[in-house]
Amino acid sequence: MKKSRQLDFSYLIEMVGDDPVFLADFFKTFIEHTSVYLAEMDHALANKNWSKVANYAHKIKPTFTYVGRNDAKQLVEAIEYHARNKIALEKIPSDVEELKLMCADICKQLEQEQIKLTSKR
Repeated sequence: MKKSRQLDFSYLIEMVGDDPVFLADFFKTFIEHTSVYLAEMDHALANKNWSKVANYAHKIKPTFTYVGRNDAKQLVEAIEYHARNKIALEKIPSDVEELKLMCADICKQLEQEQIKLTSKR
């Protein structure tokens, strides 16, 4: 497995401020919604429903900017592009698997940040 990449919250903090309560809530929402969208994307992929794969990729794409993971955003953009245009379809399953690994790592880091933030309250 690839080495974990550190998250960068500077964009998020610039957008919403450095409010620990809001940030902890954002992290919780990110974790909850990302897992749902990934499960839905997986289901759509299993059914070869490319428009739904593209739609779920589109829904989660912006969230990676908030946590400073442009690599994940670019991967999601590739999944969305390939699914929407029905090109390189054979690449999508491995890209989705890579995305799930990235998201597991991101969510683990967000859970750790959440603990730090809630202990500051």
